[in-house]
Amino acid sequence: MKLKPQAIESFLARPDARIATVLVYGPDAGLVAERARTLAAKVVDDLGDPFRVSELTTDELRAAPRRLVEEAQALCLMGGRRLVRVRDAGDLATPAVRDLLALPVQEGFVILEAGDLGGGSGLRKLVEDAASATALPCYRDEAAALGGLVRALLAEHRLRAAPDVADFLEGHVGGDRAVTRSEIAKLALYMADRPDAAVTLEDVAAIVGDSSALGAEDAVHAAVLGRRLELECALDRLLAEGEAPVRLIRAAVTLLLRLLRLSNGLATGSIESVLATARPPIFFRHRPVFAEALRRWTPEALAAALAALQAAEIRCKSAASPDALLCRAVLAQLATFPRALGQSRAGAGEKPR
Repeated sequence: MKLKPQAIESFLARPDARIATVLVYGPDAGLVAERARTLAAKVVDDLGDPFRVSELTTDELRAAPRRLVEEAQALCLMGGRRLVRVRDAGDLATPAVRDLLALPVQEGFVILEAGDLGGGSGLRKLVEDAASATALPCYRDEAAALGGLVRALLAEHRLRAAPDVADFLEGHVGGDRAVTRSEIAKLALYMADRPDAAVTLEDVAAIVGDSSALGAEDAVHAAVLGRRLELECALDRLLAEGEAPVRLIRAAVTLLLRLLRLSNGLATGSIESVLATARPPIFFRHRPVFAEALRRWTPEALAAALAALQAAEIRCKSAASPDALLCRAVLAQLATFPRALGQSRAGAGEKPR
């Protein structure tokens, strides 16, 4: 079965006794790891216990598919239930998992940790259709959930921060749970020598502003401003460092959605006033980028570009797709979007903005 989002936290707090295998998957690698650890701790107190914990990889299961069943059915001489963790699980692990789920009784508890599995994934479908297994999706924190997480982590580290600081963090740490935790931990370390001071925007900018998690901004800023050479250089660096093409596309979507919301405010105010009152606040070093982009893009162009990005993301998720090439193509297309749209409107007798 597949857990619904509203049932995930209660399942993690008290797993269903009928479930012996859990597939934890999704684009948020940090959240996948966090939830897998939470489940593992419900089975074994010491995750480093070699007698009760076994870790496998998909490559090992491809070489020996029955290994998963053997590990899951092995008994611990010291007592207690065994835990089997399969790292980087994917569709190549499906035959081994199929044998596991065919068991009439499964002795050990199995956790399959995977990345973003699409609706056509054989592994995901196999687990969702099984009575003794469940699929637990881990999607990136959306705005409301991310805001709650940021405030909870600030409280956890005993950091006092004004609402605009929390808003800034919410807009800049990204949606990956591990990145969010890491950035707040860095902020706590930065503030360690001032335990009674309130966190300011300057403090946050000093820590979050140089985060590697924000590297995708180099590419998407260049794209929306039509700077093709800067875009190509940024893409060369990011892709060489292992950045996921889909994440770059999503970063572009996030930026364009924000520009679209900001552009709607231009009907009643200037670009400067719209940027000054934006929530969450715009990092001061990025304000010139947003100002130039708002002058360059119309709401119609933003909507058309968002549609192109969505189509590219869907194609990237299809089997054997050249996702790096698709990413390069759609971001290059982004760099020419306002000019091309303006030319088509001008040709129809309408003056481009």
